[in-house]
Amino acid sequence: MKKFFTLISVALFAMSANAQKDYEDYLAVDDEGNYNTEFAAIVNTDGKTATNVVNGNSVVTFGTTNVSVEGVSTGTPADKLEGGQDLTIGNSIGDNMYEYTVNSSKPIEWKSGNRGDISYYWIQGTGVPAVSAYAEEIITDGTPTGNYRLAYVKFDPAVGGLPVTGLYYKITTKVAGALKIAIWANKGSHPTYLVDADTKNVSNFLVEGYINGQTWTQDDVDAGTVAEDQKGKMKFLDNTAIKKVHDDANQTNPYVIGAGNQPFFGSLIVDAEANKTYYFFQGTTQIGFNGYTFYPGKSKEDIATGIEAIKNIPVEENVNAPVYNLAGQKVNANAKGLLIKNGKKFMNK
Repeated sequence: MKKFFTLISVALFAMSANAQKDYEDYLAVDDEGNYNTEFAAIVNTDGKTATNVVNGNSVVTFGTTNVSVEGVSTGTPADKLEGGQDLTIGNSIGDNMYEYTVNSSKPIEWKSGNRGDISYYWIQGTGVPAVSAYAEEIITDGTPTGNYRLAYVKFDPAVGGLPVTGLYYKITTKVAGALKIAIWANKGSHPTYLVDADTKNVSNFLVEGYINGQTWTQDDVDAGTVAEDQKGKMKFLDNTAIKKVHDDANQTNPYVIGAGNQPFFGSLIVDAEANKTYYFFQGTTQIGFNGYTFYPGKSKEDIATGIEAIKNIPVEENVNAPVYNLAGQKVNANAKGLLIKNGKKFMNK
């Protein structure tokens, strides 16, 4: 399994020891679950509670030669015994909408997660991303209770705005290139956004990786694509395959990944402009962040097609794989001539 993840890591981060390095990359959490130094420096001995909280935010900065990132994780108000939240209510700003201040917050955390069967780690902060928030009074059976809770205004691509609370990442690129961000999305039904800080426009993206429930089948084994022991395990999908899952599920939101009801583990690929800042976040939940790779001078199409040759490498040769002739017809393993097995040609005399 470790060998399998090593191959998939190559697919996700396009690393090759035999090629000249034309990219720069950063891992927030490595394939053993260890935090990078920037994240390790801001968590307590419990491995998750933020120690650098200022004004209700925990901020971590990191980057590479041409990319700088600021991750922001925000606390939420602590619960009160009577079921409300620890808020002080200010002026009315609309129907059942009030200004507020937070008296005490729950701890801010930067905690790691892992999808064990593909050994895919990520780090996740706290707080719901929102372009604004207000206090609303809790009404029970039509009667005001005197308790209040926060109501978040989520990002809407048609309206614009930028997150001011919750978990989000500000990514600045010094030169133009293709940015590949490795993420975990708990539910694909939560839209994923990369928003231009100046124009407030959402960037189009390509995506590739794993969707929970999308697995290798017996047909894949019979075709020699993977070994028998990979049947039933998660399948690495390119952008075309993920778009098909999206369309087959009748999803209409272009920013929803896959079918919309299953976790996603993989990469979002976008074109980044020079000297631009982008906000990266999910619409209504906290996104898991594994790291990024940046390719100066490349486009997202360059990067998405660049892993075609390695994304379906099996763990080992399948000795029981079917044998085909050059016409694509399945033949007996003892057949003579130029044959194909495990996707390779060989001569059987």
